[in-house]
Amino acid sequence: MAEKLLTISAFAKLFKTTQYTIRHYEDKGLLLPAKIAENGYRQYGMAEAYQLSFILFLRALDLSVAEIKLILTTDYPEQTMLLNKKQALQQEIARLQALERTVDEQLQQATHETTYRVNQTIHLRVLKRLPFAQDFDLSVVEAIDWQPDLMVRQLYYVIGETDYAICIATPTPSDYHIAAGCYDFTTIEAASGTEFDSALSAITTHQNLPLIGIETRGTFLSPGKHLAVKILGKRQVQ
Repeated sequence: MAEKLLTISAFAKLFKTTQYTIRHYEDKGLLLPAKIAENGYRQYGMAEAYQLSFILFLRALDLSVAEIKLILTTDYPEQTMLLNKKQALQQEIARLQALERTVDEQLQQATHETTYRVNQTIHLRVLKRLPFAQDFDLSVVEAIDWQPDLMVRQLYYVIGETDYAICIATPTPSDYHIAAGCYDFTTIEAASGTEFDSALSAITTHQNLPLIGIETRGTFLSPGKHLAVKILGKRQVQ
């Protein structure tokens, strides 16, 4: 029984691509038709379907046409390429998950809830530990593990008796953690470090150290924005 062949238009439609793309792959030596009829019409069968599926898979992994040709026409180690791409995908997934957490934090700050909800344990990594006499400014930013997205990420402060630690969330256990649950909180809004320290002193008279502070970023792009930090209190009994 003769194999069923598809025209280039039907073949392109089947794979949700374009005739131009298929011709481009042919020009680059990646995909040849099973048959070219006397009228010049290209026809494609199962072998070409498997070939095109593999090409589209590699393109989805962001490989260039030149890289794909190398894989298809040489003894290039395909497994090494896939492992490298898997690592790149994992890094991209982690980046997107971090962005999602930042969006969730911004949304939570935009609400007017009376409790602060932590859905799952937040692990905190210390970026820098500072004495109370030193403000968190760009001189500190220069000295820490700087990343371009730091200024829009959620910053946490672990406040002790004589110093405070600037922290960010990390996916694995690290220096500190905030257990899942609902917390009472007090928001400190201050126009200066001195004003903030005064308000913090009032809180420490009836709460045990260390305290966890969560910087409020809901309007951090507003001109003249003053410091606003949520100081977590007791975890509520569920």
